[in-house]
Amino acid sequence: MIVLAVGLVTVVVTVACWTLGRQHALTNLAFVDVSASAAAQAMQDDHFYSDYGDKVLVIRGAVANVQGAPGGQQVALRTDGAFGLTCMMTVPASGPELTVGAVVSLVAVGGTAQREPSSVNLPDCRLTSGR
Repeated sequence: MIVLAVGLVTVVVTVACWTLGRQHALTNLAFVDVSASAAAQAMQDDHFYSDYGDKVLVIRGAVANVQGAPGGQQVALRTDGAFGLTCMMTVPASGPELTVGAVVSLVAVGGTAQREPSSVNLPDCRLTSGR
């Protein structure tokens, strides 16, 4: 009987924690518009994750380089400084091919960003349809 009561309490507490955690995560979910330069500068200055770690980023910038990569395309956006921003697009972009100089908007989850020696790398980006 005691084992059954402990098991029931464990199930109730687990479900309550999962529900409250999910609700908290969705309550704090927000989209933020950011330039490629601002995102790169935030990573260089070590405040990227506190500024953007729990956000969905809509990053606007001019394409500096596009390279084929295993599983997709590596897209680099121009920034104002020496620190860069790259996005790995694993889903093919619909519409015209990306070209150097084209101004695009990319969507990425800030918390997945990786710091590289001279850039911030977003491992899973999507091109918005409104380029």
